Amino acid sequence: MIQRKLQKKKVQLILDDVDKCEQLQALAGSPDWFGPGSRVVITTRDTQALASHHVKETYEVNPLNKDDALQLLTRKAFKTEQVDASYVEVLNHAVTYASGLPLALEVIGSNLAGKSVEQWKSAINQYKRIPNNQIIEILKVSFEGLEREEKSVFLDIACCFKGYALREVEDILGAIYDDCMKHHIGVLVNKSLIKIGWWSRVEIHDLIEEMGRQIDRQESPKGSGKRRRISLPKVIIQVLKENTVSETHG
Repeated sequence: MIQRKLQKKKVQLILDDVDKCEQLQALAGSPDWFGPGSRVVITTRDTQALASHHVKETYEVNPLNKDDALQLLTRKAFKTEQVDASYVEVLNHAVTYASGLPLALEVIGSNLAGKSVEQWKSAINQYKRIPNNQIIEILKVSFEGLEREEKSVFLDIACCFKGYALREVEDILGAIYDDCMKHHIGVLVNKSLIKIGWWSRVEIHDLIEEMGRQIDRQESPKGSGKRRRISLPKVIIQVLKENTVSETHG
């Protein structure tokens, strides 16, 4: 029906948050579905969906810079860019915490609208200690779409290998996942959960890293020595001092 009704019309079609190639096939099967001059804009966290649909032009959206992030946060929280000078410091702390992620800035701005400076400070400190659940739940969408072993590789990287050289990560985790590591890394990159940056180092957004660590804490057995992954220095020291190890992973 879409093809029949729109084949001779010039349209602008926006497909937001696509996560399956089947969605593209159903709504924009091929360029000849629409008239000359039409534009189809697709947003997705999974670049493989675009590759499978033979999308020709792609653009990676970068995190917001500090000025744009501050502008988005103040508009969301105060409905204006002009704010009381007493808020400047705490707004900068919030921008640093969000690391350029629009989702986080919008959630923080909405949750703290109308709050005092002291309430802002308290909330940001709380977010640093325990990440906001709204933000984590939305970020988890990509993680939930992974296969079991891909989830495990992501948690290994989030907890232990941020900033490591890609070859080093593949060598270390290859002892566990054999020859599947290149595939797993490729999936995580396609899902926008990690990036391979300068000097082939594994990069991960601060909030996605924290999401992974929170998932690992929730999934791990109670008791530091029974966890597969331990990332906090004070917990590592505790485990070594008490000589406690996992019964299943030790």
